[in-house]
Amino acid sequence: MRKYGAIFLVLFAAILSALLIVNAENDLQCFWMQGNCTNGARLFGMQNDTGGFQNAHLQNNSYKYYNYSLCCNNSNTSITITDTCPGNVTVLNLSANTSAHGDATGDTDYPGPVCLSSTWKVIRCFTTTSNCETGICVFTMSNSEGANNTNAHIGNCSKYNMSMCCGMNNTAPTTPTLWYPADNNATVFERKPNFNWTTSTDAEGDDITYTLNISCAPSATCACTAISEDITTTNYTVTDALCVDTPYNWTVIACDSYEECSVATQFNFSIDSQILLTVIVNSTSFADITIGTSNDTTDNSPNPLVVRNDGNVLLNLTINATSLFTSTNKKTTDYQYAAAENETSVYAASCTQTAFADLTTTPTNYICNLTYEDDADQADLEIKITVPPDEEPGSKSSIMTITASQAGNG
Repeated sequence: MRKYGAIFLVLFAAILSALLIVNAENDLQCFWMQGNCTNGARLFGMQNDTGGFQNAHLQNNSYKYYNYSLCCNNSNTSITITDTCPGNVTVLNLSANTSAHGDATGDTDYPGPVCLSSTWKVIRCFTTTSNCETGICVFTMSNSEGANNTNAHIGNCSKYNMSMCCGMNNTAPTTPTLWYPADNNATVFERKPNFNWTTSTDAEGDDITYTLNISCAPSATCACTAISEDITTTNYTVTDALCVDTPYNWTVIACDSYEECSVATQFNFSIDSQILLTVIVNSTSFADITIGTSNDTTDNSPNPLVVRNDGNVLLNLTINATSLFTSTNKKTTDYQYAAAENETSVYAASCTQTAFADLTTTPTNYICNLTYEDDADQADLEIKITVPPDEEPGSKSSIMTITASQAGNG
């Protein structure tokens, strides 16, 4: 440094005794001041009657009469550095309120914590006998026992071998690996998949949350973007059904509590539409019935037929049947059908045949939008017969055919 004379040096000594290294990555900066801090958080006061702030005893912030202060701040005015305890990182523990020795962070020999915190990221401190690999050197420590981490006096960063390093560096969690649905998977069946990925870890031990991001090219029938945030487990089942026959991309973002994040390599998958209808109760018998009388299955005597949607799309169903009676006087109303709920919210009632209608050889509407949800995928097929007055006695039978097709909004 070029010398400018005694006046300049006196002024310099009165304002700032030594400026420490600035952490370029996050701009944490600490410096020694004669007197109390006029800018930044005061870590502690220091005094050595012969050495100034070198080989100094310490004083906590409830006392203000030591000649030197160690102050820390940030050049970004939106980031506030404070010395609040508890709840923030402990830089040093003091043996007493004043005339104290220091005990390095991580040790618990002394009762008086000295703390740093940031409104941007957590401040982390550690001791080392080599150069600070992260952060900045805030001060160095020495003691007569030579352990350099307790019962210590304080000096600047060129004074002793044991350095206290602090910084706002915060590493992102490790990148999660996606698991299910697998990449290029076209065999996913469920419309509400349970997405799985591996656990991320955080070097600083911060809490980790995950964001699941699912996207596709939206269309008139598929508004497909889905984002689920603040997931604390490594799997998540979406609550809204995804579209079928649509290519999806998905990834997971792992973030720590200081918003450092890592993003998994993107996977893609699709859900093939599958039409699968099962008639789980496929026969019924009216047994003996008197000519000219009627009976139906609505009282479960005899039992109705039952259909179940085992696919993954909404189904529209039609029905037709072969003739049941041979009488010349039979009417179409002698052989009828109707849909009824076997479970709750099974179909769209507005377009489902819920009143008895004639069974014919021509396919007619039976159910529309039969759901595929596990707890609402079964419907009854009620049958009503009226024996024509001139029907010949004997066994009667009919074969019903139920045809399924994917509903337009399935």
